[in-house]
Amino acid sequence: MKLIPICVLFVAVTVTVALPVDNDDPIVNDSNVEYNGKFHTHVELRDGSTSTQEGELREIHENQYGEAIKGHFSFVGDDGQTYAVTYTADENGFRAVGDHLPTPPPTPESVLKTLEYLRTHAQKTIEQDH
Repeated sequence: MKLIPICVLFVAVTVTVALPVDNDDPIVNDSNVEYNGKFHTHVELRDGSTSTQEGELREIHENQYGEAIKGHFSFVGDDGQTYAVTYTADENGFRAVGDHLPTPPPTPESVLKTLEYLRTHAQKTIEQDH
């Protein structure tokens, strides 16, 4: 009779020790939002993933506002390689840079010449005439 409680206790301790640690729990979670729209966040996870963002509220045009954000994140992929991305998101769109990201081919010279021609020979709009 005394043997049963000891076996149950041994099994419970073995199961508890065998459970893996959840690597998604943040070890750093810092966030600051200011009254003027500026903010900063920084998160680090136990698996080595990190994310940092800084942003501010900008006036894009008169009475038209939007956020401008600069950030960085990194993580270790299934292949063991660390992947890192630095980005900017603002009125000009989202632009990401990372060694593992593909890059577009160079713009052909004929396209560059056409764009320059259009820029220098653009027709006046109705608003510019008046």
